[in-house]
Amino acid sequence: MSVAKEASLPPAAAPASDGVWLDALWRRGLERMVYGVAGLVLFIGVWRLAYVYGWAPRGTLPDPFSLPSALFQEIEAGRLWPAAQSSLVHYFWGLGIGTILGIGFGLAAATIHRFDLLQAYLVRLLRPIPPLAWVVFAIAWFKVSHAGAAFVIAIGVFWLNYFATYSAVRSVDPRYYELAAAFGHHSYFSRAWTVVLPAISPGLLSGVRAGIGQAWMTLIAAELLGVPGMGQEMNAAAGVGAYDAVVVYMLIISVVYTLCDMLFLTFNKWVLQWQP
Repeated sequence: MSVAKEASLPPAAAPASDGVWLDALWRRGLERMVYGVAGLVLFIGVWRLAYVYGWAPRGTLPDPFSLPSALFQEIEAGRLWPAAQSSLVHYFWGLGIGTILGIGFGLAAATIHRFDLLQAYLVRLLRPIPPLAWVVFAIAWFKVSHAGAAFVIAIGVFWLNYFATYSAVRSVDPRYYELAAAFGHHSYFSRAWTVVLPAISPGLLSGVRAGIGQAWMTLIAAELLGVPGMGQEMNAAAGVGAYDAVVVYMLIISVVYTLCDMLFLTFNKWVLQWQP
């Protein structure tokens, strides 16, 4: 090949490098984002068609494009922020209490044989009872208050963390206990700290994450019975046919849950950074 022809050829490495870079970017998240946005657009399109052609009873399905104005109306009326703050108060109290008690009882039941026997039938008796069935007692004991809502939320969160912790402890390889004993960790608390907690942390954190979502579902149901918060605002809006406001509160709940989940995932990665 002559020197003139070699000089006229484009560099071979540059296009290949661009292609690899774009392929890596696509695989790292762009593909997920593009398909995710397309799914949202498709969902809103179907929703709009349902509104225009009256697929639901007239007046019960809001126009998706009316939601921004409904959001501003809720903000200007001074209802959105107080309701969100009130919901967050009993949400975090119920989530915290249910998580701590669920992990504690699950850990004790899985590691202390006599306690496991003592609570076995009681768990079978209480577990099938849904959290909302306790609303009657929550109102009787705590009245219509943050404490009553937190009580109902804590019950729902408790069982998720209890069973996640119990199953995780029972799955620990017995050889870890033998290895801990060989290094002088004979006491209960020493083995729990050096063996059990590190071994069960992935399963335990999965239960906590599931509880974060369960707490929101229980919270809204509890608030529909009168406890101040976003659930109560949704109930009031539905009572006057303002279904666009109902959807606004639903989306606010979704946003708050997503933020909570993202924060917990960051914490989860930090705790489990030893995992490959």
